[in-house]
Amino acid sequence: MRRALVFGGAGQVGRAVAAALAADGWQVDATTHSALPTGLAATPVPHFGTRAATIRTARYDAVIDTMAFTAADAADLMSARDAYGQLLVISTASVYADAAGNGFESETFPTYPPEITEDQPTVPPGPGYSAGKVALEQALGPQATILRPAAIHGIGARHPREWYFVKRLLDGRSLIPIEDASAAFHTTSTTAIGALAAFCLAHGHHGAFNVADPQALPISAIAATLSATLNRPATLIPVSDLPENLSHIGHSPFSIPRPVRLTTARARALGWDGGPDYASLMPAYCQWLASHAPDWQTAFPMFTRYGHDPFDYAGEDLVLARRTA
Repeated sequence: MRRALVFGGAGQVGRAVAAALAADGWQVDATTHSALPTGLAATPVPHFGTRAATIRTARYDAVIDTMAFTAADAADLMSARDAYGQLLVISTASVYADAAGNGFESETFPTYPPEITEDQPTVPPGPGYSAGKVALEQALGPQATILRPAAIHGIGARHPREWYFVKRLLDGRSLIPIEDASAAFHTTSTTAIGALAAFCLAHGHHGAFNVADPQALPISAIAATLSATLNRPATLIPVSDLPENLSHIGHSPFSIPRPVRLTTARARALGWDGGPDYASLMPAYCQWLASHAPDWQTAFPMFTRYGHDPFDYAGEDLVLARRTA
């Protein structure tokens, strides 16, 4: 039986990768700082200080790292290169730069082509999240398998973007202000990430691959899907040119100035099926999100770090009242 080691096995992406590999017949070991999800077919293993030390505790046919962010992490993985077969690392679509060199962390949001391919230029390597991922990719070299997701969704998320809408729907908010309902930030399911990871490892595919849902849905379609899933009708109300103290109203985690759409043609040309559509995954996802409604500040801590209240209902009511007037 093939044996794999997943770093970050209890995380949103790690649990999906571990589940996909186990379903594909792998024996899966997983490092984790917390308990593995109930029912996950993986064996928890301790982290021995470094990735290399952990890897060398057994002979692995594949190592999957969902937690690598920098060139130093790459060096750690590569120092044990003789102790495992294939290497797959989760990167991000935010490595891409536009023709002017702008990336996600630039002062000017990038203007990408209608569909971003894996050949799109990347930002220079360096400090920071996106630049660090570029440094990671370059340090690993072409023999590693790199997956580049966009706006990730899936059970286990600590920043589930859908919660912005789901909480409002659960709270009976039928009118939801939004600054641009046509904005499109391509979503990526953890199910697709796990499936593509298992596919690449099964067939020995190396290099960089975009991984995204079959369609890049605009905010309006995402909100409509969530509304239908929860059977709670809602209407998006366009807002713009708000005063400074209300400028956060209508700005969702999917709100970006210009579209980000990936093409997964490279992976599909190799035989990958492209993964499930967004709507098919929402019933189970929304049920999981709703189960955390009582403790959402703890379960989804990123929402508490926005610098403003992402659920400022009083502010929303004020904006809606002014708009009606």
